[in-house]
Amino acid sequence: MSVSALQRREAGIQLWNIAEVYKEFRSDLTDKQALKLAMLGNPDLAQSYLGCPVRQDAVDEVREFLSQQSLRNGR
Repeated sequence: MSVSALQRREAGIQLWNIAEVYKEFRSDLTDKQALKLAMLGNPDLAQSYLGCPVRQDAVDEVREFLSQQSLRNGR
């Protein structure tokens, strides 16, 4: 997988924005944890950002993890 520096940068920005949204759902997340969740929840972006394969089977798990906390908070 060949990714240009611009594509990598854009993927990183998108992942960071997603991580910020995740932190709104889970205020206990660190920046690092939120970014890792963003990468697991968006494997195509993560592959562009990292330049290596990322597991594709965690998207539903990330959604469930975030929704469980949202239900506890009444969101």
